[in-house]
Amino acid sequence: MPNPTAEHRRWLQAIENAHFGVWDLDPRQETVHYAPAWKARLGFPRLHAADSTSFWRCRVHPADVETMLRSLRSHLDGHADSYSACFRLRSNGSGYRAMVSRGRVIERDARGAATRMVGTMIDLSSRPVVAARQGLASEDPQELLLMAPGRALLPALMAEHIADLLDIALRDAK
Repeated sequence: MPNPTAEHRRWLQAIENAHFGVWDLDPRQETVHYAPAWKARLGFPRLHAADSTSFWRCRVHPADVETMLRSLRSHLDGHADSYSACFRLRSNGSGYRAMVSRGRVIERDARGAATRMVGTMIDLSSRPVVAARQGLASEDPQELLLMAPGRALLPALMAEHIADLLDIALRDAK
């Protein structure tokens, strides 16, 4: 962005310094751009380049990939208002991390096919209870949203508030 306004600079700083990832998906090309700081946090190379969706899809835990893809496809096909999925993602060097990802199609072609989708990904692994239980192969990723010391719904509520902010931003962007 050549010469961003003060407001754009504030948003760029917020995105670059937040502890969540921002992504921009091109479903036609099957490529996705992630914020460079997010890719670095997960230990991935090529911070500024787009990646194939298969690069990321193969990193989703095998027990979670079908549910994640079903949610994504439902939204891309227009059957759901937004995309939301909880899953484990294998990072470079630190094993699987518990994630919640949400997004929305913001562009469709004349036939109604999705041409651009944007969203966020939140790493829940740093929460103490989640980190302690993350290694269990039978773990239901949905449960990861419902656990926090002393506050059973804290991560889920945080994810909902972040999702609400994303929804507002995406609605205002149209």
